[in-house]
Amino acid sequence: MIGSPSLNSITYCRLPFSVTLQSIPTLRHLETFLPNEDCELLPGIKWGHYCQLYTPAFWKFMYLSSGIPNEQTYHRLSSTVIEEVVACLLGGFGMPAELGIAAFKRLQDENLIDPGTPFSKIKRALSKPFMFFDGSHKRYRFYNQKSKYVFNFLQRDDLNSIPMDDDLKFRNWLLTIDGIGPKTASWVTRNWLQSENVAILDIHVLRAGIIAGIFDVDHDVSSKYFELEINYLSFCKALDVLPSNMDAIIWNYMKKTNKLALKVLSSQDSI
Repeated sequence: MIGSPSLNSITYCRLPFSVTLQSIPTLRHLETFLPNEDCELLPGIKWGHYCQLYTPAFWKFMYLSSGIPNEQTYHRLSSTVIEEVVACLLGGFGMPAELGIAAFKRLQDENLIDPGTPFSKIKRALSKPFMFFDGSHKRYRFYNQKSKYVFNFLQRDDLNSIPMDDDLKFRNWLLTIDGIGPKTASWVTRNWLQSENVAILDIHVLRAGIIAGIFDVDHDVSSKYFELEINYLSFCKALDVLPSNMDAIIWNYMKKTNKLALKVLSSQDSI
């Protein structure tokens, strides 16, 4: 762990999001749940102030104010585990979330998520442009490779004996699927089994972790995934939040403030 960032390395704001005058009493109430900013959350990592973007206190405050209950939340993208795997296979790896979901919906709508589906039909469906509500047309990147992953997955002979009685066994099984690494396997596991024993370490969560001090900037997620996962789960336990819900909050906020987060990371590098 690299410890808490200095005050100068994080953008300071009066409040982490826009509020109305009527909501201020609620915010003040939430503030009472937070320790002093100089208290240690974990060894070498201070809570910081909740009005400092990306500090541990900020994330705890965002969690408390999100309205998400501190209990397991439904994250599934589909109604069957086979479809869930396909949905997550089509996302990730720098793929915009809306494009990955659109690709999944097309396969679903055309009844192509089936073991008997020819590779050519999957490829044809993914190769056609997608039109969005704003009128824009976008192409699904790497449609040939992703079509192979989906096709190969649907041909497996163990789809009727997937180990779903244990979340970590389930993830280990997912890691045997072509095209699925630790992040995607954890994503499916979190979604389908509401697991709190895994972490979805995408670029947004990684950046938040570096700024908060739970990840070292030079950690390689491809080779240190499970080590980083332990750090993240320890962070969530110290915050007294559910990892699955915290992940969703961090991902959403970091995605919206991506440019600002990059500036903060850049300023840390220069310290």
